[in-house]
Amino acid sequence: MNVLEIKNLKILFRVGDDFVRAVEGVDIHVGEGERVAIVGESGCGKSVTGLACMKLHTTPPAYITADKFEFVSHDGTPHDILAKTENEMLALRAEEMAMIFQDPSTFLNPVMTIGEQLDEVFIYHMHMKPKEARRHSIEMMKKVGIPDPEMRAGQYPHELSGGLKQRILIAMATSLSPRLLIADEPTTALDVTIQAQILQLITERCEKEKMSLLMITHDLGVVREMADRVYVMYCGKIVEEGTVDEILTSPRHPYTKALIDTIPGMEEKVDRFVQIPHNVPHPMNKPAGCYFSNRCAYCTDLCRAKQPPLFDRGNGRKIRCYYEVEELWEK
Repeated sequence: MNVLEIKNLKILFRVGDDFVRAVEGVDIHVGEGERVAIVGESGCGKSVTGLACMKLHTTPPAYITADKFEFVSHDGTPHDILAKTENEMLALRAEEMAMIFQDPSTFLNPVMTIGEQLDEVFIYHMHMKPKEARRHSIEMMKKVGIPDPEMRAGQYPHELSGGLKQRILIAMATSLSPRLLIADEPTTALDVTIQAQILQLITERCEKEKMSLLMITHDLGVVREMADRVYVMYCGKIVEEGTVDEILTSPRHPYTKALIDTIPGMEEKVDRFVQIPHNVPHPMNKPAGCYFSNRCAYCTDLCRAKQPPLFDRGNGRKIRCYYEVEELWEK
């Protein structure tokens, strides 16, 4: 059973008299208890897609359409996200779906204590009295590994490290055991050691509370650690879909392979790091054909002339490429 199912999602932003096509015809689904990753370079549309799942875009300037945009809550009720009012979405957020944002410093209110911000979750959604809400807040802080939670509850965000602030966001997002957790680059601002701790914490919370996870990241190391299934996104389109093993060990789209090739091996000695040539096309000036054509070593006239469809190779494996055959990688 799918917790989230999106078909033909399109997101446009008005810029003057023109539009930026941020997301173009994306299909995504997340199964019950499944951990799914959307991976790609900055600007590919993955964060925009995550925000659309929570209906956090303002219209205008954003314009969102989809053939299907359905979320199924704990009791089995299907919800058409695009048809929901803001008040209806407020009821779904936190209780049924929640999001961990990539920069905790900008998400947390600088003039409220940590305890007050956590208390609000229980007061607003569970209708608890302030003292009862504080007890639950302290308990949640313990669950996410925050030392001396009673003292931390009285502190302000600027008094906490980046890792502790990210733990607070995880506590806020998972306190009501939502069915779907969306994590948007949750380790971007953290050092490597803290990153590993945060990823482990998210995994433990998802397993314990039986939450589905939609992880948005540019880091293939995070993908390998966190995901069951992966969508590779480029210039607003899904270019490859498959299990984490298929994507990382047997990539079939040139962009996916290029992303993997840019990561040096632990035992590998290199004189120069591999780079993907040229730049991502400007979102208001995309090529007529394949969006990766200006950077692809295997590009042909057909690729430049016509956008390839997302070919279905069976068993959930999909590739947007005319020539995604193994022989290409051997040349």
